Amino acid sequence: MKRMLVGAIFVSVVSCAGGTETGNPAALKSFTASTCKSQAPEPGRQALLRASDADGLQCVAWSRDAGGFLSLELLNFPEPCGDKYLGTSSLTPEGELQLSVYKDSCEVNRCDLCVFDFDFELAGVDTGHSLDVRTGSAICASKPTIWDDTITLAVDQDASGVRCRYLERSALEQYGRGRGTCGERNMPCGDCAGLDTQSCGAGLSCSVVGDTDSRCLAACVSDDDCAGGLMKCQDGLCQSSADF
Repeated sequence: MKRMLVGAIFVSVVSCAGGTETGNPAALKSFTASTCKSQAPEPGRQALLRASDADGLQCVAWSRDAGGFLSLELLNFPEPCGDKYLGTSSLTPEGELQLSVYKDSCEVNRCDLCVFDFDFELAGVDTGHSLDVRTGSAICASKPTIWDDTITLAVDQDASGVRCRYLERSALEQYGRGRGTCGERNMPCGDCAGLDTQSCGAGLSCSVVGDTDSRCLAACVSDDDCAGGLMKCQDGLCQSSADF
């Protein structure tokens, strides 16, 4: 199935699918999860997608084909650290698609949050109208799912697309410290340690994007200057406009 992020490379991943509720028309054909991205990469344990354009952002990307298959990619979603995640999907009577993930073990790991990529491949989803997608997660299969946000995707208008917002600050700081990327594009200003809170890499400006949250943003003249099409040019800077 066609991927929508330019330069994305699939590498070694953890893959395992859960399932859908009995008789549910939204059949989960496959599910793939990255390993923890909040640590320096190791050979054979890379992220599901090498998409540096999405660093600092949390994105939902979609791609549909003429055969009725729909790919939904959740990029940079924070979850408790774990070696393996599984996924499930369900469709409510109102037509909302619910996607959830859970660890294969109920063990509590003492390593706080990680950032992961999750890829859901589905069949039987009606793409003749916009699609409401709700995300959630559980500690493990026997624990309740905690549902988060709902995002509306224009799957009826575009065969592929992506919507992004700024990744939640606390998870992003752990990610930035682990990978040594604080001060880079879309990442927190400074060193993520509180010693330096203003500096950014060359060509970037430290800009306030929320309460107690400043990011290093790239300058732009038009949307074409914002790499990957994940952000919009607003007030001369590439900024996220999604709120989901």
